[in-house]
Amino acid sequence: MIRRTAAYVLLVCVYGLAWLIATIGRAIPRRVWKPTGRLMITGTFHNPNWYLSHITPLSRSGVEEVIVVTDEPQVSLDRVRFVCWPGWLSKVLSRVGARAVTMVFAGLRYRPDLYMGYHLGPGACTALMAGKSMGRPVCYQMTGGPVEIIGGGIYAADGIGTALGQPSKLIEAMALAVVKQFDLVVVRGSKAKGFLGAHGIERSVAVITGSVNSHLSCGDTVRDIDLILVGRLVPVKQVHQFIAIVNAVAQTIADVRAIVVGDGPLKAELQSMVVQLGLTDNLEFVGQRKDVDALLARSRIFMLTSRSEGLSIAMAEAMSAGAVPVVADVGELRDLVTDGVNGYLIEPNNLEQYASKALFLLQDDSLWDCYSQKAVERVRQACTIEAVSRKWGQQIRRVISRMQGEEHVTSGKTQ
Repeated sequence: MIRRTAAYVLLVCVYGLAWLIATIGRAIPRRVWKPTGRLMITGTFHNPNWYLSHITPLSRSGVEEVIVVTDEPQVSLDRVRFVCWPGWLSKVLSRVGARAVTMVFAGLRYRPDLYMGYHLGPGACTALMAGKSMGRPVCYQMTGGPVEIIGGGIYAADGIGTALGQPSKLIEAMALAVVKQFDLVVVRGSKAKGFLGAHGIERSVAVITGSVNSHLSCGDTVRDIDLILVGRLVPVKQVHQFIAIVNAVAQTIADVRAIVVGDGPLKAELQSMVVQLGLTDNLEFVGQRKDVDALLARSRIFMLTSRSEGLSIAMAEAMSAGAVPVVADVGELRDLVTDGVNGYLIEPNNLEQYASKALFLLQDDSLWDCYSQKAVERVRQACTIEAVSRKWGQQIRRVISRMQGEEHVTSGKTQ
């Protein structure tokens, strides 16, 4: 009860303060600034591939520098600078407070042209407050999809809203009010765009996916992994369902081989389930890996049993590597997966359907080969680094030019 109340109060304060600062920031007349070519971004990056998928195209979008405000440095990239807060500051102010203070001071030092945050609370809200205080445009990347907002965020994979205990219409309304303050909202697919449009947020919305490496090798690799799941071992990923599916497939294909790539708080519980089902020869937990691309290129079927998703970068990478997706029909996954053409979309929680579709592919090489080729083609049309970089460059230039134009008019009126 205490945790739920604390989450409720914190969200009311964060959303209320973010909306207030953004509203005041918009009302203050400001002069056109001299562009620096810098972007400032904040977020929590759970794995290197996710980070590279999002930051690489931004760094190649035509900007001079991307400044990443986060807990600790990630993989080094050209035109990317890391600003990390010290551990003691988190202990004094909490991660939320440390992030906010660091963003404000880094903003004063580097004078970015655009502020950006991943996930609404607290990353994007922090960017909104810092950016509007400086009179700069701000972008919200809705990486998790509408679940970041619906019910106050209770259904999201991460975030403060997951602690609410039950959906909150008030917190949801406050979240939507905050989203309307952003100059640009980037979503991963058509469902999220439609959700925002239904709530009167249309002009500032752009669909931009994460990127994948278009040069992944998938031609002559031996496919010795039948089923693969890549993701954090947390409740929203429903990895226990994947284990049950492997068990069902093993009743027909006794030597089926499956792996789970990732780590998380449910690992011990899930490993115990594997032992209880007698699947220790069939299913292996390999933890977090740096060679995920190589594992995907060895895999025949990529599975996602998640309760919710945005547009899964892991799935896009798997498709680019030739693995055929058999995934839950949630979030934006159908933007890349066409059921019965380059993979299968499964009714959420229908374990029998997952197992039967997997068996179709594992027992018919020609069918698998056809789907694999079409999966590669689809992702390389939509998600290459080059294509995503171009989209980002267009949106960044548009939003900065638009705000400078508005401020030029405002400045002229106040002179």
